[in-house]
Amino acid sequence: MKFYIVKKDSRLAAIPAQESILNEYKERGFEFVEVIAACDESDALSRTTPSVNGSKKWLIYPTTLVILSLIAIIFAIN
Repeated sequence: MKFYIVKKDSRLAAIPAQESILNEYKERGFEFVEVIAACDESDALSRTTPSVNGSKKWLIYPTTLVILSLIAIIFAIN
């Protein structure tokens, strides 16, 4: 059976692959992530890729550090 994986904030849900159900979830603020073939909802969630499960908040700190370093270098040169 196929399932749609949908995501809202950091919450994932597996729903049966029917357009009407997907549209209902989209109206509630969920976004489509991928289609998974699995036996049931829990199996579908366990088969999702790690990049879908993980948050990308860890990118904020290194990016901020690089930007602040570049600003400091520019001011040091002037």
